[in-house]
Amino acid sequence: MFSSPLLDIEIKLNADIGEFAGWQMPMKYISYQDEHMAVRTSCAFFDLSHMGRLRIKGKNDELDKLVAKDIKKEKEGKMIGPTAFLNERGGFEDDVMLYKVKEDEFLVVTNAINREKIISWIKKNSSLDVQDLTFDLAMIAIQGRNVWNFIEKVDLQPLEFRLNTKFMGEDVFLLSRSGWTGEDGVELWGPPETLSRLITRLVNLGVKPAGLITRDSLRQEMGFVLYGEDIDSTITPIEARYWVFSLEKEFIGRDRLLEQLKTGVDKIRIGFKGKKNERVLPRKDNPFKVLGTQVGYVTSSTYSPYLNRVIGMGYVKPSHLYLGFNLNIDVRGKLIDVKISDFPLIK
Repeated sequence: MFSSPLLDIEIKLNADIGEFAGWQMPMKYISYQDEHMAVRTSCAFFDLSHMGRLRIKGKNDELDKLVAKDIKKEKEGKMIGPTAFLNERGGFEDDVMLYKVKEDEFLVVTNAINREKIISWIKKNSSLDVQDLTFDLAMIAIQGRNVWNFIEKVDLQPLEFRLNTKFMGEDVFLLSRSGWTGEDGVELWGPPETLSRLITRLVNLGVKPAGLITRDSLRQEMGFVLYGEDIDSTITPIEARYWVFSLEKEFIGRDRLLEQLKTGVDKIRIGFKGKKNERVLPRKDNPFKVLGTQVGYVTSSTYSPYLNRVIGMGYVKPSHLYLGFNLNIDVRGKLIDVKISDFPLIK
């Protein structure tokens, strides 16, 4: 079990600590509903130190063959993603973000659960040099609809980053204009002591701390997938409707994607919304039913404080992807009515 290097300051802020992907992390502080609405209406910060942070050096021809998106045409200082490392069957080894430092140097953020697997997978499939920075640097995100009312506006466009720079008077390793909430903001990598000082300043400025439960509800509103829940090594980007690839180039798994595009798929990802004030929460693998016949299954669900209803996602047969149509979810024998909706669910 690993622990966030920021836990000391987070415990002082009354964080409720729990386990996620082998890490002890803040789950919530007061209530995830309040934290969620802070992001949608104001500003909050998250600890992301559990996510894998890698530095990759070597010929970009080799990395380009491993990554589903074209990394050659993007300029230095830009993030590439979301993209993915796929297996030969087209399934996700992981969905990742890349940062192009130089032609022969990239940074990569992986899902926490896949960090060690991805390091081994890259080494197995290339001669690239991989350095694990995860335990040297902490990572936080500052996100919100009114984020610039609380922190200094950064001189970056969305998905741009800068290395070895200053933010709010502190020296940080990486500053990027990016996030996973659907709102504007920044992500920071830096020494734990530096980010701990920044957290204290953020709290004093009125920025709310938020935990991973809130991260989950925010990403579901946007239709962002979570590895191990909505995608895995058996699910392809075509089935997930997750456009993380460039067919104009060669990469591992491309042949399988071309085959699926030609012949079709057996399942496809959808979003759903429940009725207002309905509080029964579907669980992973609960079946979708139409007129009593199972047509798919749930992968993720949550209660959306912003929409005041249950939302989620899952997979159905393509023959039953009726956008705007109601179907049922069988939750322990009780049928819950939901509407098939496209992403983002908060549009």
